[in-house]
Amino acid sequence: MQMHGIFYILCLLSSQKINVMNAIPTKDDNSDLVISYLKIRRAIGWLGLLLPFMLLIGNFTVNKLDILNNSFFIKTTCAAAYEAGNSFKFSISHYYYSTVGELFTGVLCSVALFMFCYKGHKLRPGERGLSDSALTNLAGFFALGVVIFPTGSEDCISDNMRIFLSSSNTGYIHFTMASLFFISLALMSIVNFRRSDDINAFGKKEHHNTYLVCGIAMLICIALIFIYSMWIETKLAWLDKLHPVFCLEAIALIFFGTSWLIKGQFDIMAIPRKLRLMK
Repeated sequence: MQMHGIFYILCLLSSQKINVMNAIPTKDDNSDLVISYLKIRRAIGWLGLLLPFMLLIGNFTVNKLDILNNSFFIKTTCAAAYEAGNSFKFSISHYYYSTVGELFTGVLCSVALFMFCYKGHKLRPGERGLSDSALTNLAGFFALGVVIFPTGSEDCISDNMRIFLSSSNTGYIHFTMASLFFISLALMSIVNFRRSDDINAFGKKEHHNTYLVCGIAMLICIALIFIYSMWIETKLAWLDKLHPVFCLEAIALIFFGTSWLIKGQFDIMAIPRKLRLMK
């Protein structure tokens, strides 16, 4: 019933997408719609950028404070004692089975919802690739796929909060969905974010090079994860201990979040200035 409700809302919102002028919105525009649109871009940027840190810190906090064995929060007489595992998981997707699994699911569903609602620029004569709407629809679909088909694991997970563990077949589907999700986000940064009112000005305006770097960095991270998973995993013990998949996914999400924050006209450089790290 809950899943049906989610799909109903997604379908309803995707049929009534946020409509924004073809011109790039600016802070000088007094339209409430444009202001809200910029805020949504920033929100999705922050979600992507902070997700790996929220999962890691959240799971560590629950385990460190032993909250799930605390009778103040949990009715401990109705369940066996919870045994905490390593707070640093193999990948971001493995947090689905952890104490912060709902946070992982909620953030990805929020990203998917935003992607389905995003319309952006229409494809104009002379432009190649997909429109913003088509590409974000694909990204939203892949984001939901990541949630619907949880990652698998060769070994049993000792601190599994679910009553199941996905098979290797489901794990392959998950990996495919996650890869396509990142690839679609990378293409959004490399191509769609670098479009402007003037078709001939593609890639020539402020921040266009930043979008390009963010997109390429995401693709490199996905390629390195694939190489590690196919040919290196379990062969270099010292590398396995560094949790390379989680780290590479986190880096890709940071670049994803950065590109969307900049597209939402958030002043990235204001952070180090406020921290007095630069003049």
